[in-house]
Amino acid sequence: MGSARGRGRGRRADRRPPGRPGADEAAIAAAEERLGRRLPPSYREFLAVSDGWRVDQTAGVYRLGGAADIGWFQDPYDMTPLYEQNLDDNPRQEDVLLAGMWQRALRLETDSDMSYALLDPGDSDQDGEWALYVYKGWGGERPDRYPSFRAYMEAMYRGFHSARAERPDFVNATTRAQDAQVEQARLLALRGRYEKALPLLEEALAFGRPQSAVLLNQLRHLLASPGSQGYGDLVADPRYLPEILPVEAMGRRAAHGGWAGPTRTATGSG
Repeated sequence: MGSARGRGRGRRADRRPPGRPGADEAAIAAAEERLGRRLPPSYREFLAVSDGWRVDQTAGVYRLGGAADIGWFQDPYDMTPLYEQNLDDNPRQEDVLLAGMWQRALRLETDSDMSYALLDPGDSDQDGEWALYVYKGWGGERPDRYPSFRAYMEAMYRGFHSARAERPDFVNATTRAQDAQVEQARLLALRGRYEKALPLLEEALAFGRPQSAVLLNQLRHLLASPGSQGYGDLVADPRYLPEILPVEAMGRRAAHGGWAGPTRTATGSG
């Protein structure tokens, strides 16, 4: 369980490396023997690279333990009955898995604020990966589910960048690649290749990259059925007149037999 001491430490800037030296194969094998289970592939690979991790971008969880720290959760707070009472005569598979998760999950966090990072061997895929659940006890919502430990770490990586996206000094290979992806999506959209532009912008938005949200909203506006969306701040964007208006005007002309009245009205021209 976390504490006020843990919460304060989580808020302060910490310039120490987030990881630790990796565990050797003997240490990982010893943990598996103690637990009675072979660990899932992506978590096993993680321990070999970093035997523990300090988390500074996921609310509630502050540190993931190493091979010697992890252990079975065993539901010390009786969460199982709370979730079992939601199971009806024909429950959804995800609800059944969640109700059973508390008793069989592996607990990863060693420092938190009433929050848990739990790997569930009962919720696994064909590659042997276990789903990871993050439960924020102070919020009361259902746990966030990630299909694997790798997916959880990738989400934290995106969150790390998104939280720092407004800082002008925060530049690295990932931010440069995502910014180039935003520009690529813009050019694809101008060529009418919306289906290729959308996933590029959605990924850039997950990293919090500037302009990705604006461009994504513009594309969704143009692709929506006529009259289904308002213009909002679209016409105030500097790209509207040179890039978006011509595309929308052509669409309006095709839809209305040559009449582009609604588009002219949106720009304040008529």
